[in-house]
Amino acid sequence: MNARAFDLRRAGRHARRLRVRLRALSGLPLLAFLALTGAFSALAHAPYHVQPALIFGLIVLVLTLDDARHRSRPLRAGFARAWAFAAGYFLAGTFWVANAFLVSAQDHAWLIWAPLTLLPGGLALFWGVAGVAYVRLRPRGSARIAAFALIFLAVEALRSGVLSGFPWNLPGHVFVAGAPMSQLASLIGALGLSALTLYAFASPAALLGRGAARVRAYPIMISGLVLGAGWAWGATRLADAESVETGVQLRVVQLDRAQTDLRPEFRDEILDEYLALTTQTGLDEVDLVIWPEGSVPAYLLNEPALLARIREALPLNTRLVAGAPHVEWALDRTPRAYFNALHALKVQDDTLLVEARYDKAKLVPFGEANTLAAFTRPFGLETLSQYGIGFDPGPGPQTLTLGDIPPFAPLICYEVIFSEYASGTNTRPEWLLNISNDSWFGHSAGPSQLLNQAAYRSIEQGLPLVRSATAGMSGLIDPHGRVVHIASTEESQVLDLALIADAGPTLFRQHGHAFWPIIFVFFAGLAQILPRAAQVLTRLSLRPGVAKN
Repeated sequence: MNARAFDLRRAGRHARRLRVRLRALSGLPLLAFLALTGAFSALAHAPYHVQPALIFGLIVLVLTLDDARHRSRPLRAGFARAWAFAAGYFLAGTFWVANAFLVSAQDHAWLIWAPLTLLPGGLALFWGVAGVAYVRLRPRGSARIAAFALIFLAVEALRSGVLSGFPWNLPGHVFVAGAPMSQLASLIGALGLSALTLYAFASPAALLGRGAARVRAYPIMISGLVLGAGWAWGATRLADAESVETGVQLRVVQLDRAQTDLRPEFRDEILDEYLALTTQTGLDEVDLVIWPEGSVPAYLLNEPALLARIREALPLNTRLVAGAPHVEWALDRTPRAYFNALHALKVQDDTLLVEARYDKAKLVPFGEANTLAAFTRPFGLETLSQYGIGFDPGPGPQTLTLGDIPPFAPLICYEVIFSEYASGTNTRPEWLLNISNDSWFGHSAGPSQLLNQAAYRSIEQGLPLVRSATAGMSGLIDPHGRVVHIASTEESQVLDLALIADAGPTLFRQHGHAFWPIIFVFFAGLAQILPRAAQVLTRLSLRPGVAKN
């Protein structure tokens, strides 16, 4: 017996022992175990990136779904098991959202149960449906790994778009952005990388099944081949990558303030801090100053006194991009619409010119907008926004051009987790600008997760990304997703950054999601063809007159 066969048999024995122990569980103990396993699996995401945690979790999920087919009510069992796993997974990955409900604790603290139950429970419904589909199809042998990956990828795609979408912590995000494996996103996007991740991480579950050990090991072998080739290609891509500076100098201003201190009554004090930081030595060499989302808690364009202070403090021809809310008025001078906006301003002799404005289009459900207000209003929840009853959505992705500044795609807060918002509009952007207010979530895992996902937009588009965040992670990411510089999250400071040039169009930037389904279907088909081919070869080797090794 060679070492390879020994390793496969030993792995098979471990898998069989795990399956026996899982079959010994049932009812609520099993669902509790799955929820804990799902929570443990979330360690695969930022800021920890313990990928074996998700490997273990997906193996357990596949084995328990296989067992669900033998229960008296298999579809219900499939839904409950997948839902319980996903509820724990999403709770551990998004629990920090609850911090936002403590900002106005006197009004919203009693609702803290909602982000800790309804959010993970609602996201888990997608995986519950996938569990039903998997059990209903009853895939067998090593082909069931491909079926599992395809089904769960389909629901992840739905989760990314249904009801505004929330593509948070996709399976592909377990790889650190900027590392070799993450470079596959330049070809097939983060969603395509998620397809490979689901297949590869669940592949050890194929060791439990019928047939020879080598046949059952084909999914692992294919996964090893694909991931190994992907890592090698990514490492080569990074080795050949060079960052070329454009000559444009940016000054990113970061203010370290808790969200409880970012209120309209403090706007003068806050503006003083921003101006003091902005006017530090070296401003005459800066081409563009960037303030984060909601930097000044006031309707900036409707506050002549605040605009005058900015104009007087900044040198002539200074360009400033600042996040601040915006209100549009009806003819009778009543508010008609509220927007979470990015304002592009330029200091001129006697005025502060508004060169452009971008209104956030992807609004945070319940945080900035509430389509279910008629149902939640009786319970005291309109939105968490302190402006009116929430914001209105803007028209969608845009590309902004400010004088000699290379055109850029503005992304406010969590818009950066949506691939389609990084492509701009008619004019292709040459860099991405993400302004955010991370103070809502404190020093939790949330800002780290958002930074990692933001970096995937750079990889997909081949564009550098500049980030300015209040009490978050401000800095520069190169076109390959690598962090060039990130500021500390616990101090107010300025970052003077040299803008990096566009690395050229990636396959994903040119064709979007057109290619990854073809690639994944190819490997899924290969996973089914190889075991059958092995069976044919085995039968041929057993025919009389055929020599045996």
